[in-house]
Amino acid sequence: MNDLTKKLSRMLSYELPNEFTSVSYAIMIDGRFVASDTLGTTGGKKPVPADSRCTYNVASISKIFCSVAVMQLVEKGLLDLDASVIDYVPEFTMPDERYKKITLRHCLSHSCALPGTQWKGFSVTEPEDEEYYSEFLEYVGHSYLKAEPGYYSTYCNDGFTLAEMAVKNVSGMPYHEYC
Repeated sequence: MNDLTKKLSRMLSYELPNEFTSVSYAIMIDGRFVASDTLGTTGGKKPVPADSRCTYNVASISKIFCSVAVMQLVEKGLLDLDASVIDYVPEFTMPDERYKKITLRHCLSHSCALPGTQWKGFSVTEPEDEEYYSEFLEYVGHSYLKAEPGYYSTYCNDGFTLAEMAVKNVSGMPYHEYC
C-alpha cells in the first residue's frame, strides 16, 4: 500500500460509520492506478477483506456518464441541447402533447416534467437495452407530464433514460457500448 493510499484510507476511515457501510475507491492518473482501497464492513458484520474488489451499483453516478456522452455528441454537432428530444428519439410519444417540448437540456437538468421513474428493470446489473427502453416507452406512452417542460426541476431518472436513447440513436450503437 503506497503512502497516498494510506493517507486517503486513514482520512476516509475517520468518517466511516462502524456498521453497514463500506467504500471502495480508485484513482487513476494517465492510465495508472495511484491509489485504491476498500474499507468498512459487509452487512455490518464482517470486515471487507483488504484484498477484495467490492462492487456497488453505480446508481445516480451513471448520470455523469450520460451527461458526458450527450455533451460529446453536442460538441460533434450531432445533438442540440435545445432541440426537441423527439428529433433524436422519434419513438417517444405521450398522450400529453407538451412532451414535444422536452429537450435534452430539460432531461439533464431534471426539468423534463416526466412522471417519475419507471421502476421495472431499473437499477439492474446487466440491462437488456431494447427491453428496458421498450418498457420505458410503454410506460411513458400512457402517462402525462407533471408540468410544462422547463417549468421546475424535480429529480427524475426518466429524463436520463431519454437522453441515453438519444445517445444510442444518434451514435448508432448501444448506449453502454458508446459509454
